[in-house]
Amino acid sequence: MTSNEKLKVLKALLDSLSFRDLTLSLDLLVTGAVVYFYASSLMMATAEQLASGVWISQLLVKVVGISIALSIASQLLLELVSDGEVDQPMDEREKQVSLVGNKYALWTLQAGVCFAIGQYAFEQNGMGFAEHVPLPFFTLHIMVGAFLLAELVNYATQLIRNRMVTPYG
Repeated sequence: MTSNEKLKVLKALLDSLSFRDLTLSLDLLVTGAVVYFYASSLMMATAEQLASGVWISQLLVKVVGISIALSIASQLLLELVSDGEVDQPMDEREKQVSLVGNKYALWTLQAGVCFAIGQYAFEQNGMGFAEHVPLPFFTLHIMVGAFLLAELVNYATQLIRNRMVTPYG
């Protein structure tokens, strides 16, 4: 497949998406890029870096900074291609889809926070698998992972629900 044919396929895909789906897809890609950066940074880190609170703090600042920069860039890009659709309010169906995505994201975040609290309690009491976890600051990583996973669940759920007949569930 030539590059010209690939561009035509990409243009056809983008034309088939509604502006709302395009926005959600872009947000999902941005969040996926942040997750990839965070996970790859953790996997490539040395044991000394993982044990260093300074390095972990710097990594979290980078993750937040990259997330903000990519979000701003994606919103500027959407503003350029939107033809004023960015400023239009959501209709009833879009509001329902957004609420469903938020519901599943909240459940994901709640589960992650509960898991992190349990991990912290086990870690402080020297119980269970907490002693055998090779990753220092594991509770912190659970919390960050829960936040990022909740965002992914939110965008993916909304994308799936936008393509379905019913927004409820």
